[in-house]
Amino acid sequence: MSRSMPRSCPVRRRHLSALVAALALVVAVMALPPASAVFTSTTTNPTSTLSADRLQPPSGLTATQSCSTATIAHVGSSTSTGVGSLVLQAPPGTSPGDLLVAQVSNKGGGTAALTAPAGWTSIRRDTAQRPDGVPQVTSALFWRVAVTGEPSSATFTTTSTVDMVGGIATYRGVSTVDPVNASGSRTGTGTTATTPSVNTTTAATMLVDFTGKWQDDLPAPAGTQQRWRFTSGASTAHFGVSAGDVAFAGTGATPTRNAASSTTYSSEWLAQTIALRPASQQPAAILNWTATPSSWATGYKGERVAGGVVYGPTTVPCGTTTASDSGLVNGTTYTYRVWAYRGSWESEVVSTSLTTSC
Repeated sequence: MSRSMPRSCPVRRRHLSALVAALALVVAVMALPPASAVFTSTTTNPTSTLSADRLQPPSGLTATQSCSTATIAHVGSSTSTGVGSLVLQAPPGTSPGDLLVAQVSNKGGGTAALTAPAGWTSIRRDTAQRPDGVPQVTSALFWRVAVTGEPSSATFTTTSTVDMVGGIATYRGVSTVDPVNASGSRTGTGTTATTPSVNTTTAATMLVDFTGKWQDDLPAPAGTQQRWRFTSGASTAHFGVSAGDVAFAGTGATPTRNAASSTTYSSEWLAQTIALRPASQQPAAILNWTATPSSWATGYKGERVAGGVVYGPTTVPCGTTTASDSGLVNGTTYTYRVWAYRGSWESEVVSTSLTTSC
């Protein structure tokens, strides 16, 4: 008699299948990425990445000095003539700290010694000569900073009793330390005088042009505001001088200008030009940097450190790569620190230093 197989195997097979299915589920669950604090801390960045992003700092931080300057303005002028000496009155409206500029011209050459009163500094002295070398007209330029109790006049004398003529102009907003940025002269013979070109190294200067001409008086050079036009007398041996000024915005070579005679008389002439340097105001710092590579940064924070004292921080929005800092003091070293931020996240700090010297 044959025996039948036990009916429990299929049951065991069913149990095995269930066990395998259960194990597969466990394996699938274990293969999922685990919940992570990294995910929680990075979900605020725009891409919600699972990796821990690092907020990159800006780079290439530089601090450049910026010196604001005053605008130079003409205050007043005075003129006079003399023989052997020239007495020039201080122009009306002159105040302490203003700059006085004098043109002192005499007949003949510059061999006769010219003495200026105390406190006047010589700029230059030039002479126009005939083709045979005989001097005809000499013009000397001087400057002085007006003080409290400024004398009402200045007397210039020569060692020869020659005709003299000249003027004083007062300017405000000029450097009182180094007022003349550049100067030059030209001489020639004819009916028209041409000013020299001078090379300025400071922006916002005031150009002052002077002329002198034998037996003639020229107007101030074209394009300038005439400040005086005066002659030494009415004789055939007279000579004339003039002065005019004009603002020059940039730096570099200045244009030449013509002073054309109203007559057809050809004679020896000279032309002089000085560039007055504007007074410096408080220095400032211009900061520049290269943006952070982390485009999701909110912006930048910055602070200034001077003498161990920290000022700031202040913030600027993302996309800004420049900032300015004013109200600085000459001769002080400042350290600037800039970093990127987003919320409470902050990058490493970059820094640079600047010592002001306007």
